[in-house]
Amino acid sequence: MFDDLASLQGRAEKVQEPEKEDKPARSLSRWSHVIAGLVFCFMYFSFRDHPWSWLVAIAVSYSSFAFAIALGLALDDADDFFGDSRVLGCVATLLLPHALILAGVTLAAFLWLHVTPMLPPWFAHRGRRLSLWDLIGIALWWFAGTREGIWMAGSIKRRLGEGED
Repeated sequence: MFDDLASLQGRAEKVQEPEKEDKPARSLSRWSHVIAGLVFCFMYFSFRDHPWSWLVAIAVSYSSFAFAIALGLALDDADDFFGDSRVLGCVATLLLPHALILAGVTLAAFLWLHVTPMLPPWFAHRGRRLSLWDLIGIALWWFAGTREGIWMAGSIKRRLGEGED
């Protein structure tokens, strides 16, 4: 009777797989919003005396957000980025499409600033709390960056996969 129990436990232990370690590049996509937030603060506060500081901070933090997601999802570990020369070529081919999307994001941020005074006060109030207009802008920024990062990760994976064949 007890022998059967020990054999069942042995089989159950064999079936269970050990947990995989979290690789550094994978955690890059998980922390992409924190990286983007830090980049935004650094860029905004570095240039806060200039009227364009907000637009530069939006553009640079958006780029860091999208590329952190893309590299985190596309690469298994940091050795893939630094050890494989094909990765830099794949990332370089994504710069032009990213520049076009970034121009759209920057234009949207510019228009967002200029449309705000025309909106009703309950929708776009100024104060310590974020308004509904602010929340919509943040959600759109996050959605666009996430989608672009996922698209770039798929593109990098496809190009690296084609080179192995």
